[in-house]
Order: sequence, then structure tokens, then C-alpha cells
Amino acid sequence: MAFLINCRELGKSFGDRTLFSGVNLTLHPGDRIGLIGPNGSGKSTLLKILAGQEDADSGQVQARRHLRIGYLAQTDDFDPDLSITDTLVTALVAAGMEEAEAHVRARTLISRAEFSDPGQRVDELSGGWQKRLAICLALAARPEALLLDEPTNHLDIEGIIWLEKLLNARMPDSPDGFLMISHDRRFLENTVNRVVELSPLYPGGTLEARGAYSRFLDRRQEFLEQQQNLERRLANRMRRESEWLRRGPKARTSKARFRIEAAARLDDELDAVRTRNRSTN
Repeated sequence: MAFLINCRELGKSFGDRTLFSGVNLTLHPGDRIGLIGPNGSGKSTLLKILAGQEDADSGQVQARRHLRIGYLAQTDDFDPDLSITDTLVTALVAAGMEEAEAHVRARTLISRAEFSDPGQRVDELSGGWQKRLAICLALAARPEALLLDEPTNHLDIEGIIWLEKLLNARMPDSPDGFLMISHDRRFLENTVNRVVELSPLYPGGTLEARGAYSRFLDRRQEFLEQQQNLERRLANRMRRESEWLRRGPKARTSKARFRIEAAARLDDELDAVRTRNRSTN
């Protein structure tokens, strides 16, 4: 299946702290992905890597040829002296659009965002309306892949409902797919068709489920139950191997050495599963 963005075995560390490793994630056309995870798991860093804003330490990111990517950072950065219209037009012209076309596109976005005064200065806008402007900037060049970091920050209920409608709309210039970080469960339930949790607790660094956020919660519970069952099975096997090791192999044969090495690997696997299970309790 064709992809918009595909990453394989991504890893990123800061100093001696590993944020994530071995992460595989693909954004396909039609995907509306919610990226969740505990604080410090590296969600924003992963999004920056996918947007080309930052490099991974390991792994590979592939994007569809000539892919247009729109990126919304968690914090907004505007020239406070510019108006809403000038902010959009300046960004579009800087991206290579002719000025006349940029003005047309800016008017479209201003109408879609429901700004009442296109000439209002940015520093006069509330935090919620500045967020709407930032979202417009991310959509300005008609991106095919949209990456959003906490897009509901500073939005009031009316703004969140507006954003839900915007993301669920099927317009000619809508992105082919989006991936966004959010902690707002209701917002995720209303907007995404796939949820990915980034956490070192999972083998491979992620756990995902297709469907709404509620489906992901079911999948996570299934995983936790499977992990508990796995721990019990591994513990029983390790108990048998420990009894054998205590008796001691009578001969240092290749078969005995192989079993000792296998028991060591089993012990490591059991320790890893126990660590994950304790961390998720």
C-alpha cells in the first residue's frame, strides 16, 4: 500500500537518555492518526523528525516523492506587528506562491477559520485565535500530510468543535492524511481512525489500534492481559529451568551448554516482561 510517510527502526536519545528506539510507523492516505504516550516518551521529537525539523539518531524516514508536509508546532511563533492577512500572505510568498494567489488563499483560510477582522494585528488575538491562525499556516500550502502537535492547546470548546469539523471535512484541499499529538480523549474519539501510543513499555516502542480512541483502550487492555499471561508462562518455564540448573548438568556437553544459555535468555525475557507489567500497573 502506498504511503505518505514511512519510518523504520527510528531511535533518538538526548545524552545518555533514550527517548525511543526501534520505532516503526507509517502514515497512509486516509489515515487520521492520534499519537499518544506518557510525558517524556518523545512524541514531539518524533513528530519533528517526521516533519524534517530534526534528525533521528538511527533508522530511516521515507516520504512520498514531492510530498507537501504541513507542520504545527506546540508553541506558536508570529510577528506580533503583522495582521492576520499579512501573516498568511507573507508565509505563502516565502513558500514560493505568487502574491496574488497568496492573497486568494489567505482569504479562503481566514473565512474557514471564522476570523471576523482579517486586518487585526496578531498581538491583539487571544491564545485560542492565535492557535487558529497557526493551524491556518500549517494548512496554507495545501499539505498532503499534516502533522499537528497538541492542536487543541489554548482552544476553547467552540474552537475545539471548529477544529473537529475542519479535520473531518472532505474538501478538495484537505490533507490526504494527518498525524497529531493530543491528550484530549474526547477530541481523539471524534477525529481519528487510528491510535498509536509511544512508550518504552511496549515491545517495538509502540502499541496501536485501528478505530477510535475507545477501540485503542480495548486493545491496550488486551495487551496488558496478554502480558500478564505471558509472565505467568515464562515464570513457570523459568522455575523448571532453575530446578534443572540447581541439580547441575552431569556433563559439560554441547546440549547442556545450549540449555544453560537458553535459560539465561529466558531469564532476561522474563525480567523484561516483569518490568513492563510493573510499570503499567
